[in-house]
Amino acid sequence: MLAPRDLQYLLDILISAKLALNYVSRSSWSSFVEDVQLQDSVIRRLEVIGEAERRLSERTRVSLSRIPFIMMRNRIIHEYDKIVLEVVWDTVQQDLPVLVESLEKVLPPQEQEEQSYY
Repeated sequence: MLAPRDLQYLLDILISAKLALNYVSRSSWSSFVEDVQLQDSVIRRLEVIGEAERRLSERTRVSLSRIPFIMMRNRIIHEYDKIVLEVVWDTVQQDLPVLVESLEKVLPPQEQEEQSYY
């Protein structure tokens, strides 16, 4: 059973992953590169994912070690001038669908439904 605090962080990760996927759902790589606002939106969601992951208890992190969390937060925050858009794009396209699928298996369905996108 997940602690309420960890449950909320996992929901934050799930919501942010779904939002990032939604943001790029109608975009191509070339349109992503040209749209700074879209880049900012996706990068912000990756920041939230990384920060929520950082706040998870060690116990939860260990128990969910097979879930492919994304460890980009520190790089995005502290090395903002070195962000590689190709890595951001690939993360959203390849890693986030797997992350969403994994979290949807772990989180109670009623919790997922009760959360709204912020």
